Amino acid sequence: MGYFILRVDLMNDSPHGYPRREADFDVLPGFQNPPAGYGEVAFYWWLGEPLTRERLTWQLDQLTRRGISGLQINYAHSDLGGVTWGLSYPSEPALFSSEWWALFDWFVQEANQRGIAVSVSDYTLGVGQGWYLDEISAIYPEMRGKTLRMTLHTIKPGEVLDIGLPEGCISVMAYQSEGARVENGIDLRPLVSEGQLRWTPPAVGWQVAVVAAETVTRSLDPMHPASGRETISRFFERFADHHPDQPGRGLNFFFSDELNFGVSGKLWTTRFAEEFWRRKGYDLIPELPALWLDLGARTAKVRLDYNDVLVTLSEEGYFKPLYEWHQRRGMMFGCDHGGRGLTVDEFGDYFRTQRWNQAPGCDQPFLQTDLIKNKVAASIAHLYERQRVWLEGFHSSGWGTSTVDLTRASLINYVHGQNLLSLHGLYYSTRGGWWE
Repeated sequence: MGYFILRVDLMNDSPHGYPRREADFDVLPGFQNPPAGYGEVAFYWWLGEPLTRERLTWQLDQLTRRGISGLQINYAHSDLGGVTWGLSYPSEPALFSSEWWALFDWFVQEANQRGIAVSVSDYTLGVGQGWYLDEISAIYPEMRGKTLRMTLHTIKPGEVLDIGLPEGCISVMAYQSEGARVENGIDLRPLVSEGQLRWTPPAVGWQVAVVAAETVTRSLDPMHPASGRETISRFFERFADHHPDQPGRGLNFFFSDELNFGVSGKLWTTRFAEEFWRRKGYDLIPELPALWLDLGARTAKVRLDYNDVLVTLSEEGYFKPLYEWHQRRGMMFGCDHGGRGLTVDEFGDYFRTQRWNQAPGCDQPFLQTDLIKNKVAASIAHLYERQRVWLEGFHSSGWGTSTVDLTRASLINYVHGQNLLSLHGLYYSTRGGWWE
């Protein structure tokens, strides 16, 4: 088993934290004196008590020259409201208020003077949490996600089928029953009138598969061609506009934590059938029941083709635009997403979608050193030559955690392939310890 070699960047005009890849590059000087961008990126929880410039300045002074290369501002959530999580705890100043932006802008400049980059995590800010993704779906209802549902009606010999079809109905197919297999499909869509289907089948047993697309109100469709662009505009770009001179330096990263679109499974989008025809060369609509039923030899092909189009549209619509936005600015986009590679079909294809991060990663709570999670993240970085491998560690390890514990867990995870450490966490205030 190999391990990921950290190639440090000694060029002053290169983005902070980006690696060098020349075959003859000498890594030893970088290990002896790490350049800008190589150090811990702490989870900095701005919670507990009102934020003041005086207290933030004091904390920045304590962090200076302590190996901190970045501070990732985080907000925690309660267990009330929200969809993905409970809603974000209120803070003073209120998150994204004019007072908050003034404080953040000042803080970026102060941190930059001390050689520390600053960013904000999207934790607690996702779908259904009342922030920018909900703003997008409210302005653009067509960007709400859809998921496919199939209803199967069994018709005995001599019976007549007379049913109302669900809203968003896409496909209505009849199959003659043969034990566990169904074949000889008949497209019943021509018989549908005003949402009603009435059919008298031949005198044998039949099954009718009705497939409909159900809109999930509080969700974001990653396959929509503007989903990534709108996410950039309403989150990342707002930070860049406040600090146009900082991307790649004082504002050189963002971190996406436990991404959830509010919709999963067999996704659908308005243009899916058209894109499927263009990319695969056949009509998916009469084949849709194959996503649930065994329709014989074509079943595997339909499922593979459907998933390939789903993932491709998600890459083009959401994942790739976010990667390219960061890449153009010399910034890194890190992540700790969902199943952390343990769920290989997450987002349709975990490897394909998570390659669109400069720093694919995972969390390791409780001082864990989970080899599979680490190797998935490191392998994505290897295969696609991404800049770093992001470790979120080691939340919930407890107040009794020692530096010996942290060193041991950090080194093992490093050997597994991690090379960017975000300790969870650094607290502005521990008053009451009521959020962790």
